[in-house]
Amino acid sequence: MTTSTDRAAQDAPRPRIGVLTGYWSTNIGNAFFQLGAVYALEQAYPGAHVFPIGDQAGYWCTHKGNPANSLDYVKHLDLDAVVILGPYVRPEMTTIVSDMIRTQHAKGAKIIVMAAGMMSYDKGTIETSRQLMKDCPPHIFTTRDTETYEALGDLAEHAFDGVDVATFVSDVCPKVPTDLGPYVALNFDQIPEPVIAPSKDFSGRVDRSFEFEGETWNVRQPKRRTELCYKHRAYIFLDSLLGLNGAQQSKINGMDIVRTDHRYNPFLMAKNYRAPNMYTGDVPHSYLNIYANSSLTISNRVHACVATVSYGNPAMLFTRSPRAYLLKRLGLDAIKERPQRVDLDFLRKEKNALIGWLGERLTETFGESSVARTEAAAHH
Repeated sequence: MTTSTDRAAQDAPRPRIGVLTGYWSTNIGNAFFQLGAVYALEQAYPGAHVFPIGDQAGYWCTHKGNPANSLDYVKHLDLDAVVILGPYVRPEMTTIVSDMIRTQHAKGAKIIVMAAGMMSYDKGTIETSRQLMKDCPPHIFTTRDTETYEALGDLAEHAFDGVDVATFVSDVCPKVPTDLGPYVALNFDQIPEPVIAPSKDFSGRVDRSFEFEGETWNVRQPKRRTELCYKHRAYIFLDSLLGLNGAQQSKINGMDIVRTDHRYNPFLMAKNYRAPNMYTGDVPHSYLNIYANSSLTISNRVHACVATVSYGNPAMLFTRSPRAYLLKRLGLDAIKERPQRVDLDFLRKEKNALIGWLGERLTETFGESSVARTEAAAHH
């Protein structure tokens, strides 16, 4: 017998929301915000068909754009909404995502941008993005840093100055304890790993210092090799092939070191397992649990730090990338100067606000969700 509850569930809309995902093996941090976005959408609009779809081929080599023979499969999908994530605002966007966005917009799909950020915050990149957004205004536009919101938010139908959806990893993958003792997580896969230790255990040249838990810690970086790695990302592979890693620390301040490499592909054994206690892989979940259990994470990767602080642990970032603005949005203005923790009460409020706002906009767009209708029918 079909009940009113069953009929409500059958009649309720179930919009098809495709989320652009992929390139986990070339940067596992991509998975962090992609998993977070799917989770946030499912929480905001229960019952929607939220599904990952492969991203554009041009992200493999951004300066070349999409290869001539690649199938831009997303253009051919029948979607109610397509979701673009993270730092898609970049100089190369016109040769990677813009054609797909224009096509889906013309077909009537809603354009949703979540946790928008920029790879470059220069005027030219902003103007390129503004032109695309004028032609195809995002229906929903949330950002991960206020700078992006102020530069682009006025062009969206609905805009929200939010936080990075990678902060939802602690909800997606709750911490699982391990039998490893206390450890420091070091993630240096774009530049050579520095020597880092409390001053009492440090010897030799000091390039910089920072305070952590009442102690002064010193840092020494291989300056020439580091500069070469900043100039060309291929040098870190040559660095490993030449065996220039030097004597690797096994402990910091009495704690073991667990090392991660976020770039599994292209795979090079000499790089991926260049030092003791290395973890590398092409799926994100073990990485997240490593950061969930770390006593401190020090990294050149923004999303290693985002994941770590989302679990309530301290992190410090070694980078020149402007993408660190997303950590400033979390109240971590000094994370490049010293380890910091996020205020978890603040973070929970921000995440709840994002889900609440997103749910209101999706309900306005697609009507009451199937789950909401089923629950309402059950109460009558």
